[in-house]
Order: sequence, then C-alpha cells, then structure tokens
Amino acid sequence: MIADIDDVLNTTRAVRKRLDFGRKVEREVVEECLLMAQQAAVGSNKEDWRFVVVTELEVKSRIAELYRQVWEQTVSAPLAAGEAATVARLSPSMRETEEDKHRQIKILEGVKYLVDNLEQVPAILFACSTAPTPRKSMGGSASGYYGSIFPFIWSFQLALRSRGLGSVLATAIAHKAPEAAKILNLPEGCHVIAMVPFGYTVGSDFKKGARGPLDLIVQWEQWF
Repeated sequence: MIADIDDVLNTTRAVRKRLDFGRKVEREVVEECLLMAQQAAVGSNKEDWRFVVVTELEVKSRIAELYRQVWEQTVSAPLAAGEAATVARLSPSMRETEEDKHRQIKILEGVKYLVDNLEQVPAILFACSTAPTPRKSMGGSASGYYGSIFPFIWSFQLALRSRGLGSVLATAIAHKAPEAAKILNLPEGCHVIAMVPFGYTVGSDFKKGARGPLDLIVQWEQWF
C-alpha cells in the first residue's frame, strides 16, 4: 500500500510493459478500487456511468482483436502513408529535441506492446455511459458527459496505484465502440467511452513523468 497521496499522484503512470501478466488480480481488490472511484464527482449527481470488468480470456481476446484493428487503422497505416495529421501528432520525427523524440519512440513501443498483448492483461475495465451521446464534441452537454466519467476512471487508477497495481487509460477503443458494446453485451443506449487495462506491476519504482515548466501552460487572471 502507498498511503502518501502526493506519492500516488506523482507516480501514477501509464503502465503497459510492466504489467504482470502472470499474477491474477483479486476481485475484492478491484471492488475496493471501484468503491473508492464511485466517490468521484459526477454531473448532476446522476450515476449514468456503467462499468464492465473483464477477466476471461475469450472475451479479452475478442476485444484485443478490435484493438489491433484500431491500431492499424488509426496509427500504423496513417503513419506509413504519411497522413499529415497523424504524423504531426504521433511521429517521433516531429518532436523538437532528441530527448522528446526518444520519449515518443518509447511511448509508441509501449502502445504497440499493449496492442500485441492485450488479451494477456489480467483485467480490463470498460467505462461506459447510459447518458445521451452529445451531438457536438464541444460545448453543450459534451463537457458534462465526459466530465462525469473521467473523474471516476482517474480515481480508479489512483486507487489501483495505491495498492501496487498499474493501469493505462486507453480511449482509442471508442473507435470500435459499437463492436465492443456487442462483445460486452451492453444494453441499448449504453456506450463504451474508454477501457482501462490493469494488473499488478513488475516492480513499483515509478517516477514522475517528464513535463514542461508550469509557466508555459498556466497564466493568472487571463492569458497574457
């Protein structure tokens, strides 16, 4: 257990390569983390969120196949074709410093590792919502829609970290949300928003992530 909240906040990283595939996650531990996450802020105090925890290999394998399709369609093929938006967002060649290029290479390697091994991850949480899907991605109900589920997800990830488990927020599964919903047998009107693969970690020596200076992203009162 990690009791220091500052330590938990500073060292909760996206864990992919260091997930222990051979160690089962106890159901009671998962439920503890879910109960803690349930205290997260939620819009209008309406628990429109729904969650499915998957541990069975057959189901994980079907989800893994979907995830590999997402990788091919949104990362691998566009990068190979030199698609401008994807190259600008993901290609290490677009990073300014050698350090940033190396970091981006490692990130892509980590994502690909998860893509190739998703079915081996001990457990996967699927975060879903029964609220009406926003018509627009910005404004209106969109902020409340997504803002009502991501606090839960992050609290769940923090609770996992405090108990020696690692996780990663994988939003790309939303590209195959209808297919995932069918595999998970979700009721009509319940939509997959993200998935969180998780498990115990190989070692626990996680450090702060590399971030830029605060004054590059924060201004007081107004922006300049």
